[in-house]
Amino acid sequence: MTSTTGRFDLTRWGEEIIDEGEGEGAKLVRVSNSKTFEGGISATSDAELLQALAQEGSAAYVGIERVRGEVDGRKGTFVFRHSASGSASGGDFRVDVVPDSATGDLSGLRGELTIVKSPEGEHTYTFDYELS
Repeated sequence: MTSTTGRFDLTRWGEEIIDEGEGEGAKLVRVSNSKTFEGGISATSDAELLQALAQEGSAAYVGIERVRGEVDGRKGTFVFRHSASGSASGGDFRVDVVPDSATGDLSGLRGELTIVKSPEGEHTYTFDYELS
């Protein structure tokens, strides 16, 4: 595995409420966003997410994100799959490359992205990947 690091900015965020949850349970929200990556990933992306925002701050989301640019100088596109669920007691978060989604110099890309958000709101990442 190769690891590369960097940061990204959310350049667009749009939300649409799908279902208010009638005051109980979870509100369902569709989100469209865009990012600009810097560092080992030098790229732009567009994502579509579905979120469930539950009581007491618990939440979950799934999403698909197309990335266009370079990974450590190799050009192409690929798709990330997002899956997360969490509550005050903990949770899980996973972002990985959809198999066989990569093009160009990135063909055969596999890997997983870890994201950290600082208290100031900055997003950094580590991308552990391999090319077959």
